[in-house]
Amino acid sequence: MPVVGSDKSNLGLVKEVRDDDFLVDIPMHRDIYVPFSAVQNVDADQVVLNIPGHQVDQMNWPRPSLL
Repeated sequence: MPVVGSDKSNLGLVKEVRDDDFLVDIPMHRDIYVPFSAVQNVDADQVVLNIPGHQVDQMNWPRPSLL
Protein backbone atom coordinates (compact mmCIF):
# COMPACT_ATOMS: atom_id res chain seq x y z
CA MET A 1 0.00 0.00 0.00
CA PRO A 2 1.45 3.43 -0.91
CA VAL A 3 2.37 5.90 1.84
CA VAL A 4 2.07 9.65 1.18
CA GLY A 5 2.73 12.77 3.22
CA SER A 6 0.00 15.22 4.18
CA ASP A 7 1.06 17.20 1.11
CA LYS A 8 0.28 14.06 -0.99
CA SER A 9 3.96 13.55 -1.86
CA ASN A 10 4.76 9.87 -2.44
CA LEU A 11 7.08 8.35 0.19
CA GLY A 12 7.08 4.63 -0.54
CA LEU A 13 5.24 1.39 0.17
CA VAL A 14 4.26 -0.37 3.38
CA LYS A 15 6.65 -3.29 3.70
CA GLU A 16 5.89 -4.65 7.19
CA VAL A 17 3.43 -3.93 10.01
CA ARG A 18 4.41 -4.28 13.67
CA ASP A 19 2.57 -3.62 16.95
CA ASP A 20 3.30 0.13 17.21
CA ASP A 21 4.61 1.10 13.79
CA PHE A 22 5.06 0.02 10.19
CA LEU A 23 8.04 -0.20 7.88
CA VAL A 24 8.00 1.96 4.75
CA ASP A 25 10.14 0.92 1.79
CA ILE A 26 11.47 4.24 0.48
CA PRO A 27 13.03 4.06 -2.98
CA MET A 28 16.68 5.17 -3.15
CA HIS A 29 16.77 5.74 0.70
CA ARG A 30 16.92 3.61 3.81
CA ASP A 31 13.58 2.26 4.96
CA ILE A 32 11.95 3.85 8.01
CA TYR A 33 9.59 2.72 10.78
CA VAL A 34 6.65 5.12 10.99
CA PRO A 35 4.63 5.17 14.24
CA PHE A 36 0.89 4.75 13.93
CA SER A 37 0.50 8.12 15.69
CA ALA A 38 1.86 9.74 12.49
CA VAL A 39 -1.03 8.40 10.39
CA GLN A 40 -3.69 10.94 9.48
CA ASN A 41 -5.92 8.44 7.69
CA VAL A 42 -5.97 5.22 5.71
CA ASP A 43 -8.23 4.71 2.75
CA ALA A 44 -8.62 1.93 0.22
CA ASP A 45 -5.51 2.83 -1.73
CA GLN A 46 -3.04 4.70 0.51
CA VAL A 47 -1.79 5.64 3.97
CA VAL A 48 -1.71 9.41 4.53
CA LEU A 49 0.66 10.76 7.19
CA ASN A 50 -0.08 13.83 9.31
CA ILE A 51 3.17 15.53 8.25
CA PRO A 52 4.42 16.64 4.82
CA GLY A 53 6.67 14.18 3.02
CA HIS A 54 9.74 16.42 3.19
CA GLN A 55 9.65 16.33 7.02
CA VAL A 56 9.88 12.53 7.36
CA ASP A 57 13.70 12.51 7.47
CA GLN A 58 13.66 15.10 10.27
CA MET A 59 11.44 13.01 12.57
CA ASN A 60 14.21 10.75 13.92
CA TRP A 61 12.02 7.66 13.61
CA PRO A 62 13.93 4.38 13.81
CA ARG A 63 15.45 2.78 10.75
CA PRO A 64 16.15 -0.92 10.30
CA SER A 65 19.72 -1.89 11.02
CA LEU A 66 21.89 -2.77 8.06
CA LEU A 67 22.88 -6.42 7.84
